[in-house]
Amino acid sequence: VSWLIYDRRRAVKSRWRRLGCFKQALLALAHLRKNETFAQGGASFGVSEATVWRYVDETLDLLASWAPGLREALVGLGEGDFVIARGTLIPTDHIAADEPYYSQKHKQHGMNV
Repeated sequence: VSWLIYDRRRAVKSRWRRLGCFKQALLALAHLRKNETFAQGGASFGVSEATVWRYVDETLDLLASWAPGLREALVGLGEGDFVIARGTLIPTDHIAADEPYYSQKHKQHGMNV
């Protein structure tokens, strides 16, 4: 991951950064692995919450650019294989208990998959 960050910084001719490429990668991976808040990550690495947010966001964008697309991910699946779509809100309109199924973010009822 640190090489992806290094290549990106060279491509955009990035100026000096508070953390080097390796520490930025470590910060982002620690955030994903330990589910720390940005404040906790900032305290651990000696940077502000805003810097942690920018570094994690930049690293996730780099990782996402290397991830296969949906069509590529589905190629090669055989019978009996399955795919888990994570983070998608499936809208619903017929519910018995509305409160647990209401998404404040999307302002509609649904279930997260």
